[in-house]
Amino acid sequence: MKFNLDVDVTPDELRRFMGLPDVHVWQQQYIDSVAENLQQSQEQGEEFVRSMLAGGFSAWFNMFNLLDQGGAPRKPEK
Repeated sequence: MKFNLDVDVTPDELRRFMGLPDVHVWQQQYIDSVAENLQQSQEQGEEFVRSMLAGGFSAWFNMFNLLDQGGAPRKPEK
């Protein structure tokens, strides 16, 4: 025997029916916190790029040389 039951409810109605707590306020606080952190990260990233551009990319060369060689930084070849 096969028995199908279709129920059309909203997530809020299902939550209340099952007796689960309303966590909407906590979810909104979490989303706001994540959005704020992303905004701060973006601002810090923009500042990092500006400092790299101002430094003539020498820091980039040093970083990649360290990664490639696994040793001390060296000056970029001209």
